[in-house]
Amino acid sequence: MGKIKTFEDLVFNPHSVSKEACNLPASIRKEWMEAKHAVMRFDNGYGISVVKGNMFYSNGIDTYEVGILKEGVLCYDTPITDDVIGYVNADEVSNIMKQIQELE
Repeated sequence: MGKIKTFEDLVFNPHSVSKEACNLPASIRKEWMEAKHAVMRFDNGYGISVVKGNMFYSNGIDTYEVGILKEGVLCYDTPITDDVIGYVNADEVSNIMKQIQELE
């Protein structure tokens, strides 16, 4: 295994929900426009999806919602978790990323 990837290696882009924001009422448009998403795949076939925004399990500032991917699809049956993991900070995301990269 090469260098362990961490939170700092993630590249956040506007979440796909932000494309739909122009059709939403002004009262919720801003939070949808600010939603961010990063996806990273690892050599073992697993990956991570990290989202940030008030409509997720995230405070939209410095906590994130994490999903584990297997072959690019959300996976709910790993030793790490059987669901998405919400309200985790950057260090916790890095720890989860390390655990994912160690899966066989």
